[in-house]
Amino acid sequence: MHEHHDHSTPCGNHGHCHSCGEHQEMTFDQKMDLLLAHWIEHNESHQEDYKKWAAQAKKAGREDLVELIQAAMIQFKEGNNRL
Repeated sequence: MHEHHDHSTPCGNHGHCHSCGEHQEMTFDQKMDLLLAHWIEHNESHQEDYKKWAAQAKKAGREDLVELIQAAMIQFKEGNNRL
């Protein structure tokens, strides 16, 4: 699994902090730019896990799972291209 959170604001609250006073409220466009970039990065971060588990499935003789994982990888890439 992975653990990452960099929300590009001093307190990491996607521009909706009510207590830190370090930044102003983000505009809708700024939030969307930040979220889209975050979603793409998040999806890409899973690719190595998928590759690892596809290799494990192949080693276990589970070509059915290899195909499913590879299909999911393609769909995530297609989704990122749409974002």
